[in-house]
Amino acid sequence: MLPSMKTTFMRMLSRLCADETGAIAVTFAVLLIPMALIVGAAVDYGRMVQFRSTLQSAVDQAAIAGAAVFTDPTRSATATQVATNYFNSTLLPSSLSISPPTVSTNSNGTINPALGNATAYTVTVSATAKVSTTLMSLVIPSVTITATGTAGDPVVTPQLVFTNVNSVACDGNSAYLYEVPLKSGGGGYDYSSVPAWTTTGNLYNNYYMIGSSYQPLPSGQVLPAISANQPLGVALVNLTDGNTGNSGCGVTVTGANSYGAPYMSTQKFYSSLLLNNQSPSENTNTSYTVTVTSSNSFFGGSSITNVTAGSVKVPIASGSYNNLSTYLGINAPGSGYSNCTSTSSTSGSNTTTVYTCSTQYLTTATSATPNCSLYVQTGVTQSYISGLSKSSTAPAAALSSCFSTSGGGAAYAAPTCSQLSALSNQTGSSAIAPAAVFWWDDAGGVGPGEQYYSPSSHCSATSLNGPGYGEDCQYKNNFFAAQCTTTGGSGSGYTEVVLTQ
Repeated sequence: MLPSMKTTFMRMLSRLCADETGAIAVTFAVLLIPMALIVGAAVDYGRMVQFRSTLQSAVDQAAIAGAAVFTDPTRSATATQVATNYFNSTLLPSSLSISPPTVSTNSNGTINPALGNATAYTVTVSATAKVSTTLMSLVIPSVTITATGTAGDPVVTPQLVFTNVNSVACDGNSAYLYEVPLKSGGGGYDYSSVPAWTTTGNLYNNYYMIGSSYQPLPSGQVLPAISANQPLGVALVNLTDGNTGNSGCGVTVTGANSYGAPYMSTQKFYSSLLLNNQSPSENTNTSYTVTVTSSNSFFGGSSITNVTAGSVKVPIASGSYNNLSTYLGINAPGSGYSNCTSTSSTSGSNTTTVYTCSTQYLTTATSATPNCSLYVQTGVTQSYISGLSKSSTAPAAALSSCFSTSGGGAAYAAPTCSQLSALSNQTGSSAIAPAAVFWWDDAGGVGPGEQYYSPSSHCSATSLNGPGYGEDCQYKNNFFAAQCTTTGGSGSGYTEVVLTQ
């Protein structure tokens, strides 16, 4: 082949190859657009599914939180607020542009038919979010996703009764029922606080008297309407020397308790505080003043002639018991514990001293001094409850169970009716009752003036004249059974808050 012909051929071949490459490039470019859309759609779809699942979980949990406090029709507004607060506090991806949730309640709702058709208080939470796309942004800049969740609190009717109320003490002891308050911001119950003691006429608004050692039940009081899931606390109100007419005291007791609470002073103990790692006495009165006037003898020495605890006149003890130990208890000078300051003045032959003291028994979880005040007994039979009387003996486990947030029946320090009802099992004489027995003590001991009580046995876990020593360690200042059964709900006693859709 001539050189010129060869050159021409090579030029034609090169042009042909160039044309084919260009065609392939154009074809690839045309195909790249739908391929990118397909990949982009897959990626964004996966993101939407993930975000939708996250949003669904948020509304579900918010609905459950709201329904958990929707225990009666009057708490509809609280349930709405709790659900809203719960949703707003949920950590959601920052890429979600979320609108405020919509919350609705229904006092006549029903549980999902798959779980039973029982009536329920329901809370529905709906939320909408806008999500920006990635590879699809040129075609669809954003996508809106929605989620709705409904939770129901089955309407269950509890039947609560208190039986076999007994008290063995020289102090006056009264037991009261109260409802554990809701948290101020919603989202459950506040075990760190208790209701206020306010009155209307002769009745407390937030407390129902279960029984008392020295006073009758107030006329006109009605057991409050409670829900099956409402935690119920029990308060012991102790009046020092308020039941000295009790024949078991032997003589009239007028002195302070061993922990320093003076004559006719009032202390309050709350069972539900145990569930916040507090002792039942955490919120009780802890300070007081006692004014003592002594007459000084011309020949030396003195005799106490007048004592007031706050503004209450204290009867003067006779003989060797007319001393500071009787009126100040463990706070008496020289007792080894005394936590008082004092000021004195003398007029003629009389010396008046004002003692400002604090009680010993404000026990916390880290206190060195134990607080023997409450033992909650479960797993009892109906015959055991029926046999409770002043001659009954507290469970052996109570005698060495001074204040403990993990023992001493603390799990049932503020039981719900649902919990008590669930305790019931077996049949016949061995059947366990849906009940808890509260064994209360005033957290004191055998101090000066208390030693008259018989028997003066003591707990091996405590020291002589220390807290819990003597009659107080018997946990019999006030004891009774709280029993509750439930009816209604989904299936057999179903009371749990559940998602209905």
